[in-house]
Amino acid sequence: MGNDREESRGCNADLIPYLHSWGLREFRDEASYYEWQRSTLSEEELRGLQRLIEHRHGGEHVDCDIEFYDVLARPDLVPVLYSQRFNYFLTIGSSVCGRIPPADRVLDFGCGVGILTSYFAQQHPGIEFVGIDRSSRSIAMACLEAEKRQLTNIRFEVSEVPPHSISGTYDLIFSTQALFQAEREPGLPSRSWRSFQREGDLQRQKQLEIRTGLQGRLDTLISALRPRGRMILFEKTWNLSRRIFFQRALEARGLLPVSDPAPCRYRSLDEEVIDGPVYEVARLLKEDLSVWNEEPYREPGETLYRCKGLPAGRMGRELAVDRVLEKVSGIHSSMGSWIFRFGLWNQVLAWGFYENSSGFQGLVVGGEEDKDLLFQLIETVKQIQESDFEQLVRDCWEHVGYTDDDRFVPCYENHHPSAQNIFEALPSKYIQQESTFQDAEGREMHLELGTTNQLTYLYWANTFDQRQLVLMDEERAHVLKAYYQESLDHAQGPPA
Repeated sequence: MGNDREESRGCNADLIPYLHSWGLREFRDEASYYEWQRSTLSEEELRGLQRLIEHRHGGEHVDCDIEFYDVLARPDLVPVLYSQRFNYFLTIGSSVCGRIPPADRVLDFGCGVGILTSYFAQQHPGIEFVGIDRSSRSIAMACLEAEKRQLTNIRFEVSEVPPHSISGTYDLIFSTQALFQAEREPGLPSRSWRSFQREGDLQRQKQLEIRTGLQGRLDTLISALRPRGRMILFEKTWNLSRRIFFQRALEARGLLPVSDPAPCRYRSLDEEVIDGPVYEVARLLKEDLSVWNEEPYREPGETLYRCKGLPAGRMGRELAVDRVLEKVSGIHSSMGSWIFRFGLWNQVLAWGFYENSSGFQGLVVGGEEDKDLLFQLIETVKQIQESDFEQLVRDCWEHVGYTDDDRFVPCYENHHPSAQNIFEALPSKYIQQESTFQDAEGREMHLELGTTNQLTYLYWANTFDQRQLVLMDEERAHVLKAYYQESLDHAQGPPA
């Protein structure tokens, strides 16, 4: 493993100048990127691209998808359009590069213009690489770039999979966002809105594989995989319903994880994207005991929520009624006297509440499962120097949005699967209104409004793993009541 990590770091160091050699630039905000795009492309070109994007419909129509990538494969367009994916290439390239050995022959399925294919060939000159794609203009550009870089261990082919089979066999097949392109397909639903568990519905799985085109593509690739070969796959399967569908398709064909699937985090301009995971799979014997994880991914700290001002003050005082575990106080030269309180509310919510004599109030609150992160904050506050204290407060609450009207600011909000754990653990729940129904897309959905001690809650869940929990103080309970009715009306749609 140590050698793999060293090789990955080496790949990463070489990958940045390599991406620059394609003309790609890294942008950290949308404004700078689109200013560059407008200065590079004409208004007519931009309008044409927008029409193509709208016509393409997320890659679900083959002809539109091929047309889209044919247009993108222009030397003057590639730097501008692919710069949006600079960090995507950086993340995937550095993750995959060190995993390629000990393969002798590698297939890149859906290689596009060959940005990553040529990079891997450059990094591993002793390995033979073949890139295939259904866009003829993308392949033409990939060939020109490989020739320009004097890469003799790589070739590119135009191939539509399916129906055409792949020539030859491979030790490693690599594919990134080319197998499961139906972006609007939600995947397999759970048994009910209360659960993340799925039924073993083989017929539904098969129908979904056919509808999304996954069956034909995956079967064709597996037919080109050598008996001891591996596949490295990266698809848009962060959502659990899509991830389980994709993993079951792999398992049905005898493919099991060689290493733990790793979700990828990268930036797309100024937006942070969590995607993937990266799968490394092979045909393993059952006694290897490799199994698929069908539980939601949980990010450390995902339950934490910050607010400030009156919402923080109201929620902080309510939480402090139950149990204050520790208080830390002091005097700051510019912020005045201050106090930090930390506690655990009904063994459900961990919290930290800050007030100073200037009138500032800030709250950070999360599920009991993230209490250790808050306890680390306690230790930091105890030991921090005055010169660093103001920065600590800014780091906690500076990016919480300001508002002139605090009526609609939640005291707590969670949009992750972990919201279900907190909802189920809320004490003394009293349901005021609830509704369970199917929405226009056939998902079972549940909306619930109620009270928990002196707080009002709204909980929203459906069978495609979406969860939302909102808590408000008693004084603003009417806001959640209105939100409940608006959500219900919107989800159920206009009357027939």
